[in-house]
Amino acid sequence: MTADAHEATNNTDESEVFELSPEEWQAAVLRGLERVGLTRAELKEQARERNFSSTEARKLWMIIGDPA
Repeated sequence: MTADAHEATNNTDESEVFELSPEEWQAAVLRGLERVGLTRAELKEQARERNFSSTEARKLWMIIGDPA
């Protein structure tokens, strides 16, 4: 492996972190709910029953969870 190839490989190991304001987070949550076609209450019920309508709905729940 060349030095350039090794450097390129190492650069892919870096993670990006995005900090959102509370307003930006809420907007992102609402977009996610819209994308999966559910309300927060419906998503919470699916989580309670451990029976999600889609993989995307499950992923969204894993990200937003229950803010209670």
